Amino acid sequence: MSVQSPPAQAQAPAPAAGAAPGRRFDRALASLRYTPGQLRGILAVLAALILGAGVTGMTAILAKSAVIEETTGQSGRLSVAALQLYQALSQADATATSSYLTAGTPSDEMNDTYREALRDATVAIATASGEVKTPADTELIAELNARLPVYTGLVESARTFNRLGEPVGATYQEQASTLMREEMLPSAHDLQDNALEQLNESRSDAEAFPWAAAVLAVAALATLVWAQLWLSRKTNRVFNLGLVGATLLLVGFAGWLAFASLASAGHTDRSHEEGAVPLELLAEAEITAQQARAEESLVLIARGEDSDAAERFETHMTALADPGQLLDRLDDAFADDPELSARVDAAREAADTWRSGHDEVIKLAQEGRYTDAVAMAVGDSDTSLWASFRTLNEELTAATEVSADRFAEATADAQRSLSGAAAGLAVLSLAALISAAVGIQLRVAEYYA
Repeated sequence: MSVQSPPAQAQAPAPAAGAAPGRRFDRALASLRYTPGQLRGILAVLAALILGAGVTGMTAILAKSAVIEETTGQSGRLSVAALQLYQALSQADATATSSYLTAGTPSDEMNDTYREALRDATVAIATASGEVKTPADTELIAELNARLPVYTGLVESARTFNRLGEPVGATYQEQASTLMREEMLPSAHDLQDNALEQLNESRSDAEAFPWAAAVLAVAALATLVWAQLWLSRKTNRVFNLGLVGATLLLVGFAGWLAFASLASAGHTDRSHEEGAVPLELLAEAEITAQQARAEESLVLIARGEDSDAAERFETHMTALADPGQLLDRLDDAFADDPELSARVDAAREAADTWRSGHDEVIKLAQEGRYTDAVAMAVGDSDTSLWASFRTLNEELTAATEVSADRFAEATADAQRSLSGAAAGLAVLSLAALISAAVGIQLRVAEYYA
């Protein structure tokens, strides 16, 4: 009797090159039951986390740098131009109304101040027109550009009639000041508010912490620590040099990301607290003083009988010098700064002198002693109201220059704190990925040796 051997067991055919995606996924899932497959799975997770942290970290740093550059670029230039425009227009009107009070031709100092203010206003309008982003701001620039020649024309007409001794000149000067007060300054103020809003938005973006990159970096570190503990149990080896190197590189990545972001945010906040906030207060104080000066001159032009201008003068002086108002707020802002605090004290003394002399000037005008009132208001004497106003203006301007320098310095520090960070983070994340890949692949290779 012959014995037949059992038929050979059929082997599963090798998978075709174009196997269905579902079958490939099943095979990949099945491979995770074994250590080499698990190692490759860990590497895939690490690659996603490390690359994600690197890309988001580098992108966040580049975005911060761009935003900070914008604060000194487009948004910064627009806010500075808007502020300078508002100041220049107020200065021009204050000087024009004061110079009208002088008999004949105004003094060279007043003429120079008026021409310089007009030049600054023209330059500020040209600068702002190249930086505006919204249709509303473009419209404001167009309105100011159209009204400035009208204003200067009214002032020149007032001066011409004043030299001729014609009282109609006062009407032209009042029309010019009304145009400035009711149309031009509100437009300049709106432009300034819009520019400051854009600047504050940029500052908020610059101070934001890159949480996405930080979370991915922490997740990658946690995964690396877990992988090393798991691998140690599997292989009875304490260290995997590749994974240890990746861990150290990621720690450096996270530290650099945090340091650069926090340092940049700190400098940006300093630029706001020591620069932007004082600059805004100083500009408001300077403009308020200039508007008060213009209203005082209008009262004198009306020989003390313009009650509306007198009321507006008191409103401006109250906002400037009363307790808790602009000068007090500046005192609080500069409490720890002897240099700027001294400037504010000198400005306050000049404002108090000016305010106490104002009532005497108006009294002289109402008593018919108009020449004496004008001499006290705009004369060359060191005791004139013009001298007090000039001192107040000079002290505020000097403080403004210091604050502007500090703003620029802090912004530059914020930019420097990010220098090289984007490239450095990219290099560290790539090096960490390579180190982790080498460490894991060496373990995988041992299973096929």
